[in-house]
Amino acid sequence: MKRIFALLLCGAALFLTACGAEEQEAEENHYYEISDSSGTVLYTVTDGELLDTLDDLLGTPVEDMEHPGDTGDAEALYTYAYWQEKTLLAGEDPDGEREYEELMRIQVPAEGETLVIQVFPDADALEGLSWLTRETVDIEELLTSAVTVSPETAEALRAPEQFAE
Repeated sequence: MKRIFALLLCGAALFLTACGAEEQEAEENHYYEISDSSGTVLYTVTDGELLDTLDDLLGTPVEDMEHPGDTGDAEALYTYAYWQEKTLLAGEDPDGEREYEELMRIQVPAEGETLVIQVFPDADALEGLSWLTRETVDIEELLTSAVTVSPETAEALRAPEQFAE
């Protein structure tokens, strides 16, 4: 259990490092896509003020965190996908256009306050990390958790039209 918890912390630290940086850069290097239950993208949030609001909302302290992979059975009403600019590699033009990669999904249920958070949703690309433990690790399960947020936060996330640009 300690090993799984340590790996979860490593994943969270890696995510925070990837999302990292200074607040003034945040407006320029990430965006959110908000999808409905069928996966249709309803809104893309790129406006600095709306991003700040959404970042604050999604960054509110959680009241309870379930075990990794324990995500309940609630179907997502909306999904907030966090996309960040890929890291600048040596030799790349810092002023050039860079690609974005999806780092996290937050699924909001129709009822209740339990959100499902999936870090690095393309977990298949991370399968090589199973060398970190002696037994085979389900990376997708390891990087998925359920959190309980305040009723106000959950209700705000169930009203994605407020983030339309």
